[in-house]
Amino acid sequence: MKHSLNKLSTRYWFTLLLALITAFVFGQLNYGNLLPNAVPWGILALILTTWLGTSKKDALRLGATFGFLLSYAYLWFDNHNIHSLTQILILIPLIILPSLFVLLCGAALGYLGWQLRKLFMKKT
Repeated sequence: MKHSLNKLSTRYWFTLLLALITAFVFGQLNYGNLLPNAVPWGILALILTTWLGTSKKDALRLGATFGFLLSYAYLWFDNHNIHSLTQILILIPLIILPSLFVLLCGAALGYLGWQLRKLFMKKT
């Protein structure tokens, strides 16, 4: 099966857009520390995966996608001291490393979101 961006469902496009908007807003607020951003991001990931994750696999993917893109975009939006192409080339792999950790955190929150969805779906 051939995958392409044209075949992404609306849920994934919504996830990508929400991650980029959130990263831009938090990058412009510039708290100066990543930790105050982690709690709202985690809450957003949990709500997103509970709401949009129709299966365990889907919730894990949505959480991982949201976490990675949000972290990667935030680290670019928050960096206001880029003055050369060399700095950009150095930052590309350096920004990917912490974003991979947030990908794992997003997947874990995706799993929790899926569990919450199962819990709520049984009661309704």
